[in-house]
Amino acid sequence: MLDYLKRMLIVAIMALCVSMLILGGRVQAAEINIYENTGDWYFPAEGEISDVFDSRSGIHKGLDIAGEYRSAVYAVEGGKVIRSYYSPSYGNVIFIHHDNGFETVYAHLQNRMVVEGQIVGKGDEIGKMGNTGNSTGVHLHFEIHKGQWTIDKVNAIDPFTVFGEGEIGQFVFALNHDPYRVIDVAGNLQEVQEKKQKEEQKEEQLTLNLTAKPIADRKVIITHFLAEIIGNQSIEKGQPIYVDNFLSSNKNKEEMYIVQSGDTLSKISRKFGVTIDQLLSWNNITNKDLIHTKQKIVIKHT
Repeated sequence: MLDYLKRMLIVAIMALCVSMLILGGRVQAAEINIYENTGDWYFPAEGEISDVFDSRSGIHKGLDIAGEYRSAVYAVEGGKVIRSYYSPSYGNVIFIHHDNGFETVYAHLQNRMVVEGQIVGKGDEIGKMGNTGNSTGVHLHFEIHKGQWTIDKVNAIDPFTVFGEGEIGQFVFALNHDPYRVIDVAGNLQEVQEKKQKEEQKEEQLTLNLTAKPIADRKVIITHFLAEIIGNQSIEKGQPIYVDNFLSSNKNKEEMYIVQSGDTLSKISRKFGVTIDQLLSWNNITNKDLIHTKQKIVIKHT
């Protein structure tokens, strides 16, 4: 009798193991199927993850993205708008049916930019993020359903299954399948810095051959201050041109320096490679300690 019970226990354990293997295989196959159907989807909005799937004791069947008021909300994939209306709970909401059988829901929108029956493409802007319906702040409530949306949301799947695992408080980007873009952000940051450096170098190297008589024999190096000071890209004959706080003039080969906060004659002399005595003489200054902000200091080039 004891041997019989042992054999039955072994059979039961083996059956359980086989069932788990089959179930695991089905889950894995389901995940593969989801990936095959959604592997190139775009993330729908930019902002911070404020709530996740299955929170609130399992009743929250979507992903919340908190972002700027009226920021863009995009279709994750091309499809047909099957609902676009105002709901007391969802607020302004859009349902899109996709050709692969999935449906996506975009809720609490400030306004809707598409109508029922309209065909949209992946990445099309369909609405603006808002705080309508049963909502406690500006955010997008986003749902994915593997099949039709139902009131009990039995077909809802975790958006993290499609876009990868995230966490509350994490910043996410739109119009990209990887909303976290950890590698891309670092790469883009470096790219932006390199581009900015190149633009600054190009800006500093660019010269204007000015043919007007007041500075006919001079080349003025354009700095990043120039556009802000002039206010436009054109200059007129006789117009004073400030470059890094210099007023360039051809008169007696002089430059007029405008004293800035923190300047001293010692500092100015080092800046231009002249002596303090020369500065005193050129500007009729009797006390080297008495200069003031915005005072004009003549710099002579002999």
